[in-house]
Amino acid sequence: MTSFEILIQNGRTKSSADPRRISMRLGDECLTRLIRRGSHEPDDWLEAPPWWRIRWEPAPHTDLNAEWRLAHHLSSAGAGYHWPNVSIWGEGSRVGIAVHADANNLKPSLKFIAQPRLSYVPSSTVEDAIDRFVGHVLEHVGEASDGLDTECRQLQSERADPAVATWRKLEAMLGFDPDDAPEGLVDSLEALTERYGLEPLQEVALAHQGERATEALNDCIEAAKSSNVLIRTPIDFTRKDRIEVGRSSLEPPRRFAVRVANQLRHWLVVPPGPIGNKRLSEIVGTNIDCIRTDRRSTFDIPYPLRLRQETASKLALRSTWSHTRRFELCRSLGDIIWSCNDAMGPLSAAKSERQKFQRAFAQGLLCPFADLQAYINTDKPDEDDIHAAARHFDVSERLIETTLVNNQVIDQASFEQMVDAS
Repeated sequence: MTSFEILIQNGRTKSSADPRRISMRLGDECLTRLIRRGSHEPDDWLEAPPWWRIRWEPAPHTDLNAEWRLAHHLSSAGAGYHWPNVSIWGEGSRVGIAVHADANNLKPSLKFIAQPRLSYVPSSTVEDAIDRFVGHVLEHVGEASDGLDTECRQLQSERADPAVATWRKLEAMLGFDPDDAPEGLVDSLEALTERYGLEPLQEVALAHQGERATEALNDCIEAAKSSNVLIRTPIDFTRKDRIEVGRSSLEPPRRFAVRVANQLRHWLVVPPGPIGNKRLSEIVGTNIDCIRTDRRSTFDIPYPLRLRQETASKLALRSTWSHTRRFELCRSLGDIIWSCNDAMGPLSAAKSERQKFQRAFAQGLLCPFADLQAYINTDKPDEDDIHAAARHFDVSERLIETTLVNNQVIDQASFEQMVDAS
């Protein structure tokens, strides 16, 4: 398990107003290791004031915009202090910590030398580290806390109150700082938790961040209610013991999803290779007509949405094309498995654990890596191989590419070149 710590150097500063020296450590690596101008010796300690980060908002599914960077990049903290080029974000039960190259963050007086890396640690580990850090700061400054003690007590009170904690989580997932969301937005989403549950509404907040989140959700709900696409799962997934979960908070959702997809193919006696539309319609319990290429009617909605009914789920499909509708159908099945059939399941581009599981499950069900490897029969696939494999498995070329990247057949740089060329 990778550890995460924020340490304060022992010893008093000249005055309580002076910045404290702190060190951030991720496992065996010191993220704040730096070399100051005029010195050839690295220093693990950084002079900086206390800091707070958003805990519940994951990385955006598109480019890292300026607003997100300001909230999650330590180097954006500024205030006249040098910060390492590190970003921190939440993904439910785990927190992502990315160390970026310092080439674009050079200071005239120092340079951070921690190597770029991406790690995930349990969210409780990060919360405990921040709590200990703030506690040490308060112990040091005493009465000269400049309001930090009041803010700390307020945060502890909010975390201890389930209703307030729920409110704050939704604000963060919507992309707003505390009390910055438009009036009524969080209220409207919170009101829907009684009908659909808290976890689905948190996924909704991530699916369409911003002030139009409720409007987008209502459009998706109406589309799902009027949809003729029904999903009837082949196995009772409301029981957790039907799937051998056996995963930890640090296991990547992709790895768990691939294991579950393989297990489901085994249970349903699905032979190696592609799954045809007829067999897929039997697996997800829907009419084959909703998969056919000539079915052009889809809803103009920001994301697909599954709504549980008495004996099935209704699904508002978003895609026009057959191979992506197949993917959406499998994602909805994955959502039922992950959530044990929640009342609602958004299928979004968000980078939450749940959405990552959906996508990886659909990928593993439709195109298992072993079957893909056997079909392309090369360890250096080119664009023609990828195109042929996509047609063979009836999936998108992007799915083939990401499968190959995830299994280290092609590297990330080659993948990005293919994306740029497409």
